[in-house]
Amino acid sequence: MKRIRTILTTWMFCGMTMSGASYAAEKITISYSSRTYAFLPAQVAVVKGFFKDEALESVLVQMRSQVAVPALMNDDIQYTLTFGNILTAAIQGMPLKLLAVLTERPLHHIVSRPEIKTIADLRGKKIGTQRIGGSDHLAAEAILQAKGLDLKDVQFITLGADEPVRVEILKKGLVDAISVSPPGPIRLQKEGFHILGGPKDLKIGSPISAVAATDSRLKDNRDETKKVLRAMVRALRFIRERKGEVISIMMHWLNQTREVASDSYDLILPSFSPDGGASDATYEFAIEARKGALKTDKTIALSQVRDLSLLKEVQRELGLL
Repeated sequence: MKRIRTILTTWMFCGMTMSGASYAAEKITISYSSRTYAFLPAQVAVVKGFFKDEALESVLVQMRSQVAVPALMNDDIQYTLTFGNILTAAIQGMPLKLLAVLTERPLHHIVSRPEIKTIADLRGKKIGTQRIGGSDHLAAEAILQAKGLDLKDVQFITLGADEPVRVEILKKGLVDAISVSPPGPIRLQKEGFHILGGPKDLKIGSPISAVAATDSRLKDNRDETKKVLRAMVRALRFIRERKGEVISIMMHWLNQTREVASDSYDLILPSFSPDGGASDATYEFAIEARKGALKTDKTIALSQVRDLSLLKEVQRELGLL
C-alpha cells in the first residue's frame, strides 16, 4: 500500500510538472520606436491580456527604428512594430517581412501658425520636418496632394528633431507649419494654431506601424508568430469597438486627461487598420515613396516585402473574412 501511495505521489508530481511546462508562457520581445498612438494596439493587447490568452509573455521595448533591423537580425528582439525602416531594409534585400499593418494611414496632421488658416495659405511657406523621407514628411506630402496643393509650392525644411522640439520651433515662428501626431494637434489647436488636414483627408497613405519579423522567424516559429498576430488583430478590433475602455488605456499610458485622450481618439481612429490588412495600393504607395528616397527605380514585388499568409488565417478564424 505504501508503495502504491509512493507511485501515485510521484505520478501526480510529474503530471503537475508537465502541466506547468505545457502552459509556460513563451517569452517574446517586441520593439516599438516611440510612445505614441501609432503603437497603441500593442499596449491594448498587453493591458487586455490578449498576449496572455495566447500563452505569450510579451516584453515591449522602446528602441529607435534604425536599431530595430539589426536587433531583429541578431534575435535580440523577435518582432518589431516599425514599418518604414523594415520596408526600406526589405526593399534593399534583407530577409525581413511585414506581416500585418497597424496603421493604414499616417496619424500625422498638418498644423500651422495662427495666421495660416487654410492649406492654400501654405503656398510659398516653410514646413518643418524631422527628415526628408521620414514618416512626418511623407504624411505631409500625402495630405498636401490630397487637398490639391502642388508640392512645388511649399518648402520642406529638415529640422532633424523629435516632435516636441519641432513644436517649439513652430511656436517660435521659424517654420510656418509642421506635421505632428496626436495629441500634438489637439494641444496646439487649443493655443490658437490650426489643423489643416489629417488622415481623414487621405484615400491612401503610407503606414507608420506594422508587425514585422525575419524570414527565419516566420519559417521556424509560425505558431508563435500566428499567436502574436492574433493578439494584435484582436487589439485592433478592440480599439474600434470599445472606445471608453481604450480612452482609459490612452490616459494611463500617455498620462493624459480624459478630454485630451477622447479628442485624440477621434483623430486617430481613421488611421488604424480594422483587421491588420491594407490594400495592395497602400503597400505600393509606401514602396514608391521609399524608392524615391533610395534613388532606385528597381521593380519591387510585394512578395519581397510582405507575407500575409498567417494574417489571412487569423482573419478567417476571427470571422473577419
